[in-house]
Amino acid sequence: MGGARMRLHSVPLPSVEQRQRGLMDWLGQLPGPAWLTLPGREPDRHRVVVTLLHGNEPSGVRALWQLWAEPPQCAVTTHFCLANLDAALFEGGFVHRHRPGQPDMNRCFGRAGAGEAYQLTAAIAERIAELAPEAVVDLHNTSGSGPSFAVTIADTEAHRALSGLFTERMLRTRVRLGALMELTTPTTPIVTIECGGALDPASDEVARAGLTRFMALDSVLTEQPATWQLDCLYDPIRVQLMPAGKIRYRAEPVFGADLTLPPDIERLNFGWLPAHSPLGWLGERGLAALALSDGLGRPPVESLFYQAGNELRLAKDSKLFMITTNPTIALSDCLFYMVVA
Repeated sequence: MGGARMRLHSVPLPSVEQRQRGLMDWLGQLPGPAWLTLPGREPDRHRVVVTLLHGNEPSGVRALWQLWAEPPQCAVTTHFCLANLDAALFEGGFVHRHRPGQPDMNRCFGRAGAGEAYQLTAAIAERIAELAPEAVVDLHNTSGSGPSFAVTIADTEAHRALSGLFTERMLRTRVRLGALMELTTPTTPIVTIECGGALDPASDEVARAGLTRFMALDSVLTEQPATWQLDCLYDPIRVQLMPAGKIRYRAEPVFGADLTLPPDIERLNFGWLPAHSPLGWLGERGLAALALSDGLGRPPVESLFYQAGNELRLAKDSKLFMITTNPTIALSDCLFYMVVA
């Protein structure tokens, strides 16, 4: 498909015959990044769903595949963007966040750069701006196992309402990475929905149930009566290894690693941990191997962690999330995010 991947291709919903051959076969037959549209009761109003910005985060497209079999009556015209098919189909499917050697597509929005990822994200942003939709949701999976949550750059009723359609947790962040949600405006709120881990059975259902509400409800910008109360967390801190850092996942410290984390550390996702809790083991660089950012600056590592012997310990009561045991993502993106009590 080559250069055709730089643009969006308007395609119809899969036919009965295509559905019989399955999702992966259908994705492989698409001419490139795809844009699909379902008419609504109010055709001049628009909403947008984006998914597969990361090729190894399939809950969004799996939920759409299920919903498209018997599409609900959409309240407004609803559009669906399947973005990074190149990564999603590579090496068997849903394996790679992005193609090796290519940038993370959800770090390219609103940023200048050469290559197809930047051109495609610019095309997605342009299409959204032309439609002026009343709401946009961007569906993802977390890199590790854990519960669902929403991420926004604004704490407004609209952002809370959109988040609450899918999940009971919302994070408001000041960190700017070039993500689609950072293009949010007062008239077009955009939220990222992290449906949970790609291998967690509940994640596809989080996406399906939330999308059903997003497509069918007349209003999605005012908070709905729900079975949960939205838990809002503010200004999460991004925890990374310094450049050229080495990480391992073992039940005991690994010689030569800057940080060793236990292989079951994902169990800590979204649980409050008391101060002094051990997280793993540091190498010879100690705390100097870590870097923090919160969107406002770079807090000193010593404000949140301390070293006891070779153990990495929490300095304050904290909640960790987006913990991953994928070393590639841990090194290229981050180890985890955290908020303090």
